[in-house]
Amino acid sequence: MDTKKRNMIIGAGTAAAVILVVGLLAAFGVFRGFNPEGYVKAVLDQSLKGEVEAAAQLMAGTTEDKLYEQYEAGIASFAENSILQGIQIEEEMKAEYKDKFTAVCKKIFASMKYEVLEATEKEDGDGFDVTVSYQPSNVFTNFIVKIAEESQRLYEKADNGEYRGLWEEIKSQMEEELIQNTYTLLEECNKNMEYGEQETYVFEIIKDEEGMYDLDEAQVVEFITKILDLDENQG
Repeated sequence: MDTKKRNMIIGAGTAAAVILVVGLLAAFGVFRGFNPEGYVKAVLDQSLKGEVEAAAQLMAGTTEDKLYEQYEAGIASFAENSILQGIQIEEEMKAEYKDKFTAVCKKIFASMKYEVLEATEKEDGDGFDVTVSYQPSNVFTNFIVKIAEESQRLYEKADNGEYRGLWEEIKSQMEEELIQNTYTLLEECNKNMEYGEQETYVFEIIKDEEGMYDLDEAQVVEFITKILDLDENQG
C-alpha cells in the first residue's frame, strides 16, 4: 500500500489522547471553615468518578444534575476526540461506538488512584497549596502501543490482498475492522491495568479580590493528563 493511502486510513493509532474537561469548575464562595482539601477532592471526584454530591454542596449556582451532565460530557468528549477522531465510518456505527468507548473510559477514570494529602496556606494569606498523591495508570500507554500494532496488521492485510474491492471499499473495510478491534483492545488494557510509583501534584487555590477561591481548570487538565500517563504519549 502506498504511503499516501496508508496515511489516510487511521489517526487513532498514533494520535496522543486529548483531555477535554468541559465546565467542571466554578468559583467557591468564602465561608467560615473553608476546607481546601475538601475543595480539591470534590473537583477531582467529580471529574474522574462522577461523584457530584460534595461538589454540589460547595459550588455556587449549580446542582448535582448539572455537574453530572458536565462530567458525562467531559468523558464523552475524551472518548470522541482521543479514540474515534480520524476513523471514518457510518454515523450510526460511530454513535454506537462512542457510547461504548465512553462507558469504558468512565470505568478507567473511576479506577484512578489518588489521595488529597494536605493544604498549606500561602504566606500572603491569599490562597492555599494542596498536595495530592497519585499513581499513574498504564492503560493508555499500553493502548496506544496496541493500536499501532493493530494498524500495522491491517496495513499488512491490505498489502497481502486480503481485502477486496476498490480503494474506498478497502478503506471502509479497514476502518470498520479497526473500530471493532480498538474497542476490544481498550477493554483488554483496562482489565490489565497497572499503576506506577506514587507521585505528587500540587494544586494552587487562589483567593481573588472579591474573596472568592478559585482553582485553575488547566491544573485539573494537567493532573488528569499525568494520572492517565498521557503526557508520556504526547509528541
